[in-house]
Order: sequence, then structure tokens, then C-alpha cells
Amino acid sequence: MLTVHSAFPEPALHPFIRAYVQREARLGSRELVEPVVARLGVMLEFEFAGAYEVRNYGSNLLDATFPISIIGPQTWRRARLIIRGHVESLVVMFQPAGFHALFGTPTLPLSETGTEGHAVLGHAVTRLHQRLGNLRSFEERVQLLDRFFFRRMKNVAVVDPFYRALHLLAVSDANASVGDLARHTGVSMRQLERRSLAYSGMSPKTVARIARFNRALRYHSGGARTWTDTAQMAGYHDHMHLVRDFRVFAGDAPTSALQEIAPDHLIHFARDHAANVDGADRG
Repeated sequence: MLTVHSAFPEPALHPFIRAYVQREARLGSRELVEPVVARLGVMLEFEFAGAYEVRNYGSNLLDATFPISIIGPQTWRRARLIIRGHVESLVVMFQPAGFHALFGTPTLPLSETGTEGHAVLGHAVTRLHQRLGNLRSFEERVQLLDRFFFRRMKNVAVVDPFYRALHLLAVSDANASVGDLARHTGVSMRQLERRSLAYSGMSPKTVARIARFNRALRYHSGGARTWTDTAQMAGYHDHMHLVRDFRVFAGDAPTSALQEIAPDHLIHFARDHAANVDGADRG
């Protein structure tokens, strides 16, 4: 079983970072399996013990793993994590366009894969990994992460309308259309399409679909009585529309997919701030 600690960043960092999540397990010969389903936002992951095994569905191929990994947004259930032995990881879960906003790195090349962190972010993230490893408590690590990202935030210009449009598309429960949000934020659809690939790693329509899928996971986990109720609450046209999205984004029909997703899996933390407020600690 995994021991999980989670915390939100300081409020000034909320537009960029959703949560910090630390997970530790000492499993011996046992193993846990965690499907990697569709989600928005980049994850920056630090390993302090053994690493996860990342195995692709439909093949025996393994993804490379690193002490520092940048894991891009996912648009389908491509792989699963095999957790065994002693694992201790700390994950920074960014808002859909938050990684690009803080570091200026295009997100599209990071999508659907994991990349060695030093190669993208350089010595600063390597030093951060070392300093985090020297701290023993989750609360101390959260404080260090907040300080690190506050320094990054000082270099960020005023948030542009493209970032605002993508953020609203991802976190709003209003189920607004891409066209409506483009008009509301004063940007053209063509510009939004182009910037969305760089900022979030996917098209704005895909951002909206995965955000709706994540809402469905949240509502059903929160006690929606039936999948039909969940579909209506999440903004689907009908139940079958929800089923089609689950097959694309989670690899199976809703009930079967949910049986593979445990409360300590990372997808439950890859949601907007409002959905997590009652379930996270604050370091």
C-alpha cells in the first residue's frame, strides 16, 4: 500500500501548480499496478529510492525512468506503472499550461512521454533534487518547492489571454465551448489552436474533452448515483458519449476503468484546485 501526502502550493502559485504529491511504499515482493490515464498538465517527478517500472499496454516495451522526470500530458491510456520494492517519489502537478508559463518550454514535445529532467531544466532542477533529498519531512519539501517556484514566478510576465483561455477551459465547470472562451478572452480560434499546442501540448478541443473526463471521474468518485447522473453533471450529451470518452481516455468502459483506479493514484490529484481543497494537506 502507498503512503500518500498531498499539499497545495501557496495561493500565488495556484495559477501554475495544482498540487504537490509525495508517495512512499515498501512492498517487498508485492507489486501495485496503476494505469496512466488521460490527464492535463505536466508533472515534474523526483525519485529518492527505487523507480517505478513504466510498461506500455499491448506490448512488453518499457519506458526509460530517471531520478528526475518531466512527464507530459497524456491523451490516452498508453502505459501503466508497476510499483514494487521501496519507492519514494515527490511529484509537482502543474496546471494545464502552468509548466510553459513558468519555464517557457513548449509542452507539445513532452506530451505522451517521460523526459529526463536535467536535459530540459538544467542544473537548477538537479540542485533542487539534491536539496529535497536532504530533507526528511514532506512539509519541509513543500516549503522548499514553494520558494523555488516563487523565484521562477518573478520571471513570468503578466499572464496572457491565451493562457487564461486554456486555464478556464480546463478548470471551469460551466462546460463552455472553445469558441465561447476564445471570444470571452479576446483571442482568435486560429491563434488559440496554435498557442494551445505550445502551452498545453494538445488542441483546445482535446483540453476541453479531457477536462470533462476528469470532471466525470471527480463526480462519480464523489458519490454520483449512476453513470447517467455523472454524464449529465459533467456536461456530456448522453451516457454513450461518456462511455466513448472513457474507452479513449481510460482504456475501458466506465465501471471497468474505475475498478482499476485507486484513491491513491495520481489521476485523483490531477484536477483543479476547487476539486481538491478538502482532500489535501498544507505544508
